[in-house]
Amino acid sequence: MFRRICAIMLRFCDPSCESTGETMSFGNVKQNIVLLTASNLIIGLIEFVFNMYLSRILGAEGLGVLSLIAPINSLFLSFMTEGLVVTISKMSAAHQYQGNSAAMDSMIRISTAFSFFWSLLVCGLVRLTAEPIASGFLGDAALKAPILAVCPLMLLMSVSNIIKGHFLGLSRIKVPSAINISEKILRFPILYLLIRFCLNHTDFPPVTLVYLCYAIGETQSVLLLLLYYRKTRRKTAPVKITLTQIRATLYPLIRGAAPICLTQCLLESVNAFSSVVVKSRLCSIGYTAAEALSLLGKYKGMVFPLMNYPMILIGSTCSIVVPRIAAMTAAGKDRFADRLLLRALVLSFVIGLCAGTVFWLFADEMGRFFYKQEDLGAMIRLTGLCAPLFYLTAASTSLLISIGQEAQSFRNSLFQQLLLLIFLLLFTGVPSLNIYGYIVAAALSNLVLLAQNLYFLKLHRSIGFSS
Repeated sequence: MFRRICAIMLRFCDPSCESTGETMSFGNVKQNIVLLTASNLIIGLIEFVFNMYLSRILGAEGLGVLSLIAPINSLFLSFMTEGLVVTISKMSAAHQYQGNSAAMDSMIRISTAFSFFWSLLVCGLVRLTAEPIASGFLGDAALKAPILAVCPLMLLMSVSNIIKGHFLGLSRIKVPSAINISEKILRFPILYLLIRFCLNHTDFPPVTLVYLCYAIGETQSVLLLLLYYRKTRRKTAPVKITLTQIRATLYPLIRGAAPICLTQCLLESVNAFSSVVVKSRLCSIGYTAAEALSLLGKYKGMVFPLMNYPMILIGSTCSIVVPRIAAMTAAGKDRFADRLLLRALVLSFVIGLCAGTVFWLFADEMGRFFYKQEDLGAMIRLTGLCAPLFYLTAASTSLLISIGQEAQSFRNSLFQQLLLLIFLLLFTGVPSLNIYGYIVAAALSNLVLLAQNLYFLKLHRSIGFSS
């Protein structure tokens, strides 16, 4: 099955087959897409199994609590991590193309220092806002502890994301992927030990241990990535970092990462609001708080991860294609960049169609097999019906970034998220829809976002061909 998937990805993502005279080789693109897809499928499988493990430990209501906490913590993480991987990968690819190793080394040092100090500021923001968010917004003062538990993870990811983006830009996938896989595997024994020795001796919610587990696993990932970077970087004469170099690094870094960061912060903000809105709307039509949390946990903690697992194929393809399209556009190879962009969209739709078919045909069996739940079939089936739309929309958003349309991507996402909130208020309060109104709202808002993204991608294609 995996070999068939890879064959399809290679066919769609190899625009060089139509022009043998083109000097740019796409062999590395194909190899890296396959390698990154394989590693991400393994990582996604581990995370999916870990989510099943959490469902056994926390239950549906506990997953509902985690669904309330996770968007808040993801929002803080987005302030200092989102956009860095993609932007650093594009900058490293450009330095490699120019053969400037000294400038690349200085860029990594400056970016890492900036990211770390920025994460310290965000940790201060978390410390100041954790209590009012827990008490006022979420309505439970005990949830302050799991919010504060995200701070160690922030500090570690501020370093690891820079190194990961650097290796992605250089197309060095194997060792970072192996490090990432080992970190995900370590989560199981770490969480088991934390639960066994800490759960009965502390008074904070169990979801706190989940974020402490993430931080401990990220520690070994950071250490191994730094060792690999030190081993593989080219030996160059020490260069004194000047104010000009700092400006030359931070300006494109902030300019490229800021729109992506704002977009993700917007998504996580709406995600946090949507969880609270859905809970309150379900309570308004007769559900108790516990029942509302259980429904929320079943959709966002069980059905949503099922839909996101095939999305790994989309993310893997875009992770390789985005810096490649950016490099080809910078080199004046607009025709090849356009062809690669179009095939990535087609591939995303095909993957979504296949995943949706599987969800539709085996919805009841998947609910029973993965989560021991008898009432997930309708949720999974309806989500599968929307899978091609969700997958194509995600790919189009990433591809906008590859052509330098980060700001437009942010504007499109802003409009889509506002629509999502409006639709959630309308549909989840309908008794006959209840939690299914979430899926309807997501489908309608994503349909609008897809139309906007495709319009600007088509506009870029016409400009590229005319030039």
